[in-house]
Amino acid sequence: MSHPTWSSWTIDPLVVALVLGAAWLYAIAYRRASRLARTPGPGVGHWLPYSLGLLVIALALMSPLDAIGDGYLLSAHMFQHILLQDVAPALIVLGLRSPILPLGLGKWGLRQVAPGGTLGKLIAFVTSPWVALPAWAFATWVWAVPAIFDYSAAHPVVHALEHGTLFYTGLAMWWLIIDPLPSARRVPGPRRLAYLGFTRIASAFVCVPLTWLAHPEYGRYVAAQHPYGISAITDQHLAGASMCFLEFLILGIAMAATFVSFLSRDERLASANDRIGDGLTAR
Repeated sequence: MSHPTWSSWTIDPLVVALVLGAAWLYAIAYRRASRLARTPGPGVGHWLPYSLGLLVIALALMSPLDAIGDGYLLSAHMFQHILLQDVAPALIVLGLRSPILPLGLGKWGLRQVAPGGTLGKLIAFVTSPWVALPAWAFATWVWAVPAIFDYSAAHPVVHALEHGTLFYTGLAMWWLIIDPLPSARRVPGPRRLAYLGFTRIASAFVCVPLTWLAHPEYGRYVAAQHPYGISAITDQHLAGASMCFLEFLILGIAMAATFVSFLSRDERLASANDRIGDGLTAR
């Protein structure tokens, strides 16, 4: 029986349409924000992460990772989930941060995302720490339960629901941490890192047991063929170890980015104080 190889790609018209539609809407918003924003306007730090986020979604859903993860390698399936729940949402939210939002929106969009608008109220609710963080943890834990995980992999509709749940809980979580919309709710950097740390701890309840359990827990992958020369238990250990590594790599990058942000803020404050001092001396 033939099995997918690492050169096997599938073209899903729905995924292609969604990715191209998201890119088109972003191009419109980027152009409007560039026209309206005072310096500094949007730049490579906006369009590059957003583009990479869309690319990650396409890779997760149409690359060989999808076919191989469905019924052959648990590690491939878990890696796909990390791309959809962590990597793609983080990149997309980074690409949407100010001035893309809110300046890239039209008048109707601005009214909707305003604090009193319909979308504004919804965004405030789903991205509050009391909703976004538990939802992210719940989705991570529930979809990793072996019986649910195996059932989802065998049923396309449930599988699509799984991917959608992982992506949107990831989007809400990263929206809370990055906070792309200017608002009075500006959360201090250390608290954002605490939020992110909570999600890494939550994911550890999945990846650590997978790394060290002595018996394979996912029946679908035990019963599957092993055409890639990896046994079910080795595959499970690889799934857990790679998941732990990527999750804590994301935490490390976020901590480094926050530290650099603190340094740049202190430099700006020192520069402003020097200018004030020079002005007083001149008088």
